Amino acid sequence: MSVKNTPLVQRNGHERWLFEREFDIRESLKSIHETHTFSVDGIKSTQRRRAASLLEFGIDPTPDILHPNWNTLDSRRASAACAFEQFRARAWALGEFYTSLTSTFHQLRQVTFVDTSDRRPEGTLSDFNLATYKRRIAGALANLKRTNPNLWAFGIVEISATRTPENGLLFEPHCHLLVDNASDADVRASFEAVLKKGSAALRPVQLKHVSDQANLARVLGYFLKLVPELRTEVQGDIGRSIEGRTNHLRGPAETEWLAWMAAHHVSELLIGTGPPAKLIRQFGECELQPIVEKLLHRCVNSPQGH
Repeated sequence: MSVKNTPLVQRNGHERWLFEREFDIRESLKSIHETHTFSVDGIKSTQRRRAASLLEFGIDPTPDILHPNWNTLDSRRASAACAFEQFRARAWALGEFYTSLTSTFHQLRQVTFVDTSDRRPEGTLSDFNLATYKRRIAGALANLKRTNPNLWAFGIVEISATRTPENGLLFEPHCHLLVDNASDADVRASFEAVLKKGSAALRPVQLKHVSDQANLARVLGYFLKLVPELRTEVQGDIGRSIEGRTNHLRGPAETEWLAWMAAHHVSELLIGTGPPAKLIRQFGECELQPIVEKLLHRCVNSPQGH
């Protein structure tokens, strides 16, 4: 009985370099959180599916929108829909950016800001203007910095979705931020001040204490997950809606999310005040291999990463 040989994949450039370190990269990411993973071929497969989805939506996935392979990452910057760019951003956040942040952790908070007035029905996500939204967030942070001069903040704009009572779908733009050196009361007041009049959010500003380096790494990993989430709500014991299971969008809604991401770069989604603002500006010039090397070095030298 003859045995068919599996043809060897020819790898060169970035792809070969990453493939040779695939296990170490995967273990480094899992040391931060067990849900993090990495696969050279898995990300290539995701990219092919995304290219096909965008084509169906009427968007040509040119190299400026989706990298055709791993080896063009340093020659240009593709969009936030690109699976390769998403990995580059995640590795940067958990390596170089993480090691550049300093905090005493006394006032470091994870802030989630949700204004229900920003919701968009399925089919109208393209109407959501990222620049206008970020100006509101910048205004809240500027007001906060006036009373808390040592404040620094880093965050990202995210688009998730939620179901309506009639089983329709609403896209829900919101932002996640790390905010340090400001009181909880000041943070709440600054963000509540930029809520639109039609907002019906019961908890528009949610705060969680970030207690140490390990928690900081997990929060950064959560910020840079860059996936199309569908959030559900369930009824609690006293009849109040509480957050339930989170799934991924599928079908036309996922493709619409992807099309919106294709119109922006990852750096456009990021928000920074204080030292993080300079790091975000530098991110656009960072090359892939140094980013990954710093990720690996950070995990080897950080006992709190586990």
